Amino acid sequence: MARFRLKDSVEYYLALSDQPKRFDADSPVTNVFFDDSNGQVFTVRSGGVTGVTVNGMDESKSTSFRMEDRGPIISIKFSPDLKILAIQRNQDNQNATVEFVNFKDLAPTNVEYSHTCKWKNAKILGFVWPKVNEITFITDHGIELLQVLPEKKQLKSLKNTSFSCAWFSWCSQSNIVLLAGNNGVLLQPFSLNNSTITKLQKLELDASRPVVERDVFILRLCDATWCAVFRHAHSATVTAPGPTEVWLMPITGPSGFHYTHVLKTGLVGRFAVNVVDDLVVVHHQASQTSQLFDIMEESRPESGVVIHIPCVAGLSMQPARLGDLHCPMYSDTWVVFQPDYIIDARLGCLWRVKLVPEGLAHSVPKDEIAKIVAVLLRRTDGKDTIYRIVNQLVTEAGSYLVQLSQVFDEINSVYRKWAELEMARNTAGQALEAARPPHNFRVLVSQPDMCSHVLQHHADDQYLVQVVTAYIASLCRHDMVVQQAAAEVTVRALVTRGAAGRLRAALRRGALGDARPLACALLSLGHMDPAAAQLALDMLWRLRGYEEVVEVLLSWNEPVGAVGAAKQAGNAWLALAPRKLLAAARAVAEARGEPTAFTAVYHALLNRNERTRGSPHFLKGEQCDSYVEYYKQITAEPQ
Repeated sequence: MARFRLKDSVEYYLALSDQPKRFDADSPVTNVFFDDSNGQVFTVRSGGVTGVTVNGMDESKSTSFRMEDRGPIISIKFSPDLKILAIQRNQDNQNATVEFVNFKDLAPTNVEYSHTCKWKNAKILGFVWPKVNEITFITDHGIELLQVLPEKKQLKSLKNTSFSCAWFSWCSQSNIVLLAGNNGVLLQPFSLNNSTITKLQKLELDASRPVVERDVFILRLCDATWCAVFRHAHSATVTAPGPTEVWLMPITGPSGFHYTHVLKTGLVGRFAVNVVDDLVVVHHQASQTSQLFDIMEESRPESGVVIHIPCVAGLSMQPARLGDLHCPMYSDTWVVFQPDYIIDARLGCLWRVKLVPEGLAHSVPKDEIAKIVAVLLRRTDGKDTIYRIVNQLVTEAGSYLVQLSQVFDEINSVYRKWAELEMARNTAGQALEAARPPHNFRVLVSQPDMCSHVLQHHADDQYLVQVVTAYIASLCRHDMVVQQAAAEVTVRALVTRGAAGRLRAALRRGALGDARPLACALLSLGHMDPAAAQLALDMLWRLRGYEEVVEVLLSWNEPVGAVGAAKQAGNAWLALAPRKLLAAARAVAEARGEPTAFTAVYHALLNRNERTRGSPHFLKGEQCDSYVEYYKQITAEPQ
């Protein structure tokens, strides 16, 4: 199948951040921890005695300090405001305890205290910070939410709930924790917002297919929170397992997200997942490729499930470099965290995964160009790539006219939906917000945008007439009024290319609506196509621009026609200055050597004077004496 290749585009659609955050690599004397809530890497050397270094992509959150070695550390995290450090150690023979150290300006104040879990014989599986001065212990007995009072060096219990838990998954973006019970058959989410614990709708899985911790995680995607589960297909033989699917089950979010989404990878082996710009990125280690899934794409649910395949073919991320050296990609030492972090503890590198929009159009099957544009319309930085794609399609319209029409439809469909929601919001008010379906309007391409960034750059292209006709047709299919910018570009293209027939058809069918600016544009092209000027006059007349019609006819040296138009307009005839008409009529009579135009206008004005004043004579202030003399001259009997 023929393929479209975006010129000067890079091959890769995913890349690691240009400059990784470096830290001390994992070693027998150095332990590495990552806090995905704050995006910080902790490197603890010799239990902290020889130093703890905290690094992150945000340099303002980096620090280093020392602390006493009181045993192996399991977890270490700062509070969101970086004023309290919490440390969990491996203390098998003691009660479940977490230590706290107060900080000021990223330096310890030597104020230390600790807190023991309320349940006896409980094991702390981990802890999270829902917000400043609030910490939650996740234990095998349940959840305990506590308020930290750093000045008093103590913690106060706010809420707790019992649940027999084997492991948990945490989403810092939505403050939702997912607890696994019943040997991985039951997944129970809890919301840790507003200083309380709220039990959410449980997720029950097939009892014959329980899940394990490494296959479950929480994602924040498209303004909703999802439980993502790797489902490995059953197979008759262990040596040939079936392909893996990623199931996205909604936990909380807009009313439109109540279906389970199934992502078909078609692959087997080890996987990891990131979320980049509301795209699900599925990394596959064995093939060293990454797949992109867009759950916002147009699709129909069947039996409450929406099936997705990758937006584009799986491809490796752009190779990363450390100085002059190539970095091993998809290494078995990589650890992936949400939403878009990748850590290589052996190399001592922290990256963020980023989308390279132009890479999505580097090599695309011809019939999938519109699909890629639809994906880009939902991406934050997709606009420039869309302009590049459309410009290339216009340049090569001889081969891509059908695909260009489809791209116009995608662009106009999104703009139409946005406009309808804006209108409804302005009409119905804020009550609409909760009821509206989920839409991500990351990129909007208006008609002025399309004209200034695309159409105006192709005035000399061979297929310009077909291109502007396709664009206007797409606007009409979406019941969008053709605005001035698009109408003027279309009129100029059709007139200058001799396609007056298409122009008349567009006006007759209402594709181009009547508007004074459009009429002016048609008039300006009258020297190239007289029919365009006549179309402009007809449009002005329909718009009741009688004075403009009269002025145009006078400029064309058609004083008799101007009088006739003014008479039909009523008030315009009565308000028309006689001197202007007589001057134009005399100029025509003298130029053509034929006085009939002047006499016709003169008699029409006399009749008007008779009806309105009861006398045919002109008033002194109208300054028509010279034209009365001219009339006598041309009508006098020859001597």
